[in-house]
Amino acid sequence: MTDTCFRMKGTTLTSIVLEVIDFEPDTFESQLAEKVNSAPQFFTRSSLILHLVKSLTATEFELLVALCRRFKLQPMAVRGEVGPLRSIINDLGLADVSQSKFTESSLKTTKSESTTSKEQAANEPAASTPVSSPVPTPAAIKPVKVISRPVRSGQQVYAEGGDLVITAAVSEGAEVLADGNIHVYGTLRGRALAGVKGNVHARVFCQSLDAELISIAGQFIMHETVKASCWKQPAQIYLEEDTLHIEPIA
Repeated sequence: MTDTCFRMKGTTLTSIVLEVIDFEPDTFESQLAEKVNSAPQFFTRSSLILHLVKSLTATEFELLVALCRRFKLQPMAVRGEVGPLRSIINDLGLADVSQSKFTESSLKTTKSESTTSKEQAANEPAASTPVSSPVPTPAAIKPVKVISRPVRSGQQVYAEGGDLVITAAVSEGAEVLADGNIHVYGTLRGRALAGVKGNVHARVFCQSLDAELISIAGQFIMHETVKASCWKQPAQIYLEEDTLHIEPIA
């Protein structure tokens, strides 16, 4: 009997999404250099998803990938207006994930069906007997993942479908992620990414703020911004109008 050589598992990896709005090589290169140089410890060797807002020619796309790699970024996938680029995407060792998200038409259908359901519910006659508030079932209760040990450099902790509570410190080089909120009852020095599946209402709370990076629903701020507000103090970070705000916790 042959022993099992490998296992395949699903996982959650954090990647930077680079939205390519307009690709003019010289301008793109200078702006990318400025961005990478602003936080080299974060961008260097970071995995990258290229989101093409407009279609590119094969030559432009090859140059785009080459520029990213020149700045030590690691493109791994492409989405958006890939058009006729699928063969060259594979040739460059990237994945085409343009079909991995809902299309705009499906989103409109979902919204329309939701609206119709609400209208039907509103037109239904009210029940003759009072209805008490339903008791939440275990499935309806948001799960909370509690970590009672320090999160060391190089470690990643992810709370899928709910909040993450850490009763110790998060070290530099560590990464904590949650679909919901993140609570750190210690010093937060690593990276904290809340609302990783797009929850714009998620927040990050910590007892002492010294993070390398804070992200909520894809919007992020770096250590330099953190140091300018509530540095090494109790703080909360939340998203409002596509901007992250840092406020002290009294």
